[in-house]
Amino acid sequence: MPALVHVFLHLGLCNAVAQAPPEAVIPLHVTMSYHVGGAEIDKVFRVTRGTGTQAVVEFDIRQSMYRLQVEVPKYNCSADDFIDILADTNRAVKETLVDGASQPPAPVVVLDGTAPLSFVYTKPTFVAFDKDVTCDKPVGPVVPTRIAVEYDQGAYYTWLYTTPDLIARAPLTVALRLRTTTGLAHYVRLPVPFPTPWEGWPPSVRFNITEDMIDGLATEKTDTLLCPKLWETSVQ
Repeated sequence: MPALVHVFLHLGLCNAVAQAPPEAVIPLHVTMSYHVGGAEIDKVFRVTRGTGTQAVVEFDIRQSMYRLQVEVPKYNCSADDFIDILADTNRAVKETLVDGASQPPAPVVVLDGTAPLSFVYTKPTFVAFDKDVTCDKPVGPVVPTRIAVEYDQGAYYTWLYTTPDLIARAPLTVALRLRTTTGLAHYVRLPVPFPTPWEGWPPSVRFNITEDMIDGLATEKTDTLLCPKLWETSVQ
């Protein structure tokens, strides 16, 4: 049986909860559901409001992609998102409760993997280019794209959001941008299907990064689309 991953769920408070007195007990209904139906976690956590800006609950869960839903019926607020849990690493998840019913998660591709601490020092981010940007050629203008990246305890997590405008320009080239110590940038192409038609559940792309992979970029050209063969992804 796969080892369980310990999750720290940090929930930014909605207005209604934030106005509750410090001694108030807040019931948080947390659900972590599978694509095929059924929930791995379906539990009400009770936390004291306190004086902070977050509520924190903890639980153990198996590696998988989940839809996270949090409901606070007493205060009419909620949160809804897709969360990928990797094996062999604890996870801090940050979500914000909104007043009223939360909107379903936006169309998204989830990209994540393990990465060393040196990855953070390169100020990593992911960008998208039009499909006419080719390997070993200068990169063109970045296509405006909503992309969120988090780094947590030896792994990174990325959400690439799809819009109708991006679908019209598909396929796009996704690249990892890493800054050098002099402020220049290396761009590494990733074979990520993006954007993709939305079917209600995100594709999960796994891409692990090692220290050797980062060191290997030191002598490569900057501001050029690099396509090293060893940088491979796998779609879950």
